[in-house]
Amino acid sequence: MFEGISGAILLAILDYLYIFVVLGGLAILMVIVGKIVKKYETKKTNKETKVITPVFNTVEIKEEEKNDDHLIAIITAAISSCLEKPKSRFKVVNIKKYRTSSMTPWSAMGRQELMSGRK
Repeated sequence: MFEGISGAILLAILDYLYIFVVLGGLAILMVIVGKIVKKYETKKTNKETKVITPVFNTVEIKEEEKNDDHLIAIITAAISSCLEKPKSRFKVVNIKKYRTSSMTPWSAMGRQELMSGRK
């Protein structure tokens, strides 16, 4: 049936069409499964609306660690502009001073590269 050069060309065209039909079917299947999973996740997240607030221990703050109202306002404004949300959408619970580590960024990257190389 597929003899000669014309048969080979016809067979190649049929094979390519078969491959594209199968790949198209797989793409459609992936879209359908994605929509089903998305609907399932939205149903699942709607059921989990209960939020439990964490319990904070009251710890006496040292005099030097007390936060100034002006500093809290500046930090809140910075967070608000970074998140692009109004400040009524979040609450600043705790502010701690940043303590630099004794490790330099160069040594941290070197250690990380060594650890990622040991597979």
